[in-house]
Amino acid sequence: MSVAGWKRSARTCQVRGRTLALGVLTLAVPAWAQVPEYTLELQARTNLQGNASGAYNVAPGNLLAGSYQLPLSADGQLAFRLSITPEGRSGVWWGQDGVGSRIYVLPDLGDDARTGDPGVNSRGDIAFAVTGASSAAQNGIYLLNVAAPDPVRIIRVPVGASDWSSLWLNEAGQMGFRATFAGVGRAYAVVSEAPDGNFQATLLASERAVDGASPYEFLYSPTMNDLGQMAGVGDLAPASSEYFQELRIFHADGTPSRLIAQTRGREASSPVYRFASVQPALNNHGQVAFLGTARSAQGSNVTTLWRWDGSELRTVAQDGQGDLRQLEFFPPDINDSGLVVFRAFDAANMRAVWVSDGQETRRVATEHDIVSSDLGPARIDQETPSNPVFGGSASINARGDVTLAAGLAPPDNDQEEWGTAVFIARASFPQVDGGTGDPDGGTGTDPDAGTEPDAGTGESDAGTDPDAGAEPDAGTGESDAGTEPDAGTGESDAGTDPDAGPGEEPDAGEEPEPDAGEEPDAGTEPEPEPEPDAGSRQDAGTSPPPPPPDSGCGCQSSSPTALLPWMLAGLMRLVVGRRRKDA
Repeated sequence: MSVAGWKRSARTCQVRGRTLALGVLTLAVPAWAQVPEYTLELQARTNLQGNASGAYNVAPGNLLAGSYQLPLSADGQLAFRLSITPEGRSGVWWGQDGVGSRIYVLPDLGDDARTGDPGVNSRGDIAFAVTGASSAAQNGIYLLNVAAPDPVRIIRVPVGASDWSSLWLNEAGQMGFRATFAGVGRAYAVVSEAPDGNFQATLLASERAVDGASPYEFLYSPTMNDLGQMAGVGDLAPASSEYFQELRIFHADGTPSRLIAQTRGREASSPVYRFASVQPALNNHGQVAFLGTARSAQGSNVTTLWRWDGSELRTVAQDGQGDLRQLEFFPPDINDSGLVVFRAFDAANMRAVWVSDGQETRRVATEHDIVSSDLGPARIDQETPSNPVFGGSASINARGDVTLAAGLAPPDNDQEEWGTAVFIARASFPQVDGGTGDPDGGTGTDPDAGTEPDAGTGESDAGTDPDAGAEPDAGTGESDAGTEPDAGTGESDAGTDPDAGPGEEPDAGEEPEPDAGEEPDAGTEPEPEPEPDAGSRQDAGTSPPPPPPDSGCGCQSSSPTALLPWMLAGLMRLVVGRRRKDA
């Protein structure tokens, strides 16, 4: 089937079971989560024009940005930004199940026009922000559908907004982002389409400069779930020897916000010394995963990944804990089963992508792994050993599938460049015996598990690249997040996936500065150089971190009644699967 025909076919069955899935999955917090095993499936491979190895599912010369998210919808649709194209303008790639192509190229809107990372959902909707256009009327959120991508709607709400960063698109079709009001400040906003076809924005939280009654001096980049809830960190006072920050979940329906965690500057018993500037992750059960800094008994900083499980804060990963040497400052992601995906160095100082349920941590992919590609066996590698081999941050969907991007080379020659590969790591779970000796069709490898809502589509940082049209690809010397300042602040804030580098402080507490295209601030005292990802960094931080403090077992439990929604979810998946087979 042609790609176009496949798009139309996919469009007809994208939303089956989605409403039922949302209803069932929001009944209760999951009682447990299995950590799956992973098999990488190639979706696309970008490469420079002229390289003999060519490219896959995209023409050579279409290259990824230096910093990016790879959002993955509940049913496995994937989209990502192409910062360089042969036409010289930004573009968007879209695909599913190993098939895809470039679906959109920005028209000529001026030399400074740039796009942010896209969001994608199971309806086939793609949304991304455009800023820097010669005509201000051409800036805004661009919304299209893969079934007919030519009609593009430009959304310019809330009134007065000049930037729409950290853009999320959920399974319900809502868009959430941090709006910047030029010369004023920022606010968290959720946009929904009204019955008359117009789009309406609801502000969930604002900086004090926007709303004098607000407690926040500065808001960091947020995340959004399928229920229209947003989670984000705010500065409540300038930092000194302590940081005065809190993480909350905000609701678009007027429900009061919920405090999830705060720094020890506000609560002495808190394990959080400082929040990282990368955005948190939020699922449909109100679980939140976030990076930050704890303090060891010796007073040193220890990068930590926490998860709020609905009742308490648990440590998921930490520098020096288990097989982990150092966590990298890329946004984590979490799905509705509580599985958290993140990036970190292992004990051998190899970069890796990991998934954890808070008790067990498993590798998804590691530097130097041999993987399958369109060119045969390939190695996840770079031509310069110190160059980061992975690019951007990973995403996880409801089924547990993970997106990631990595530089490729032949298995026996790391000096030959095969470009950057974009993979979906397919999750496989142990078969569960339902008591009859037959595998339980509602678990693990059920292909219809993808109809559950995605816990996050991966951050779309709209229009925050200082040079979205001139960054090389991750497999060709591309620089990663540490070189792209956040919109409006000059900081390495959540919307730009900063690769602060091993051992650097997450920047979440400095006073915001005007955007002057500065290097993002990746730390406190002393401040190391930001580390570019996937191709051009200086090797940073080779000494092992100090022993981490004891921060809990990372386990969770629930009553047996909490399993009821997941039994219903299994039945729902079976019904939806049969409908798909009939279709």
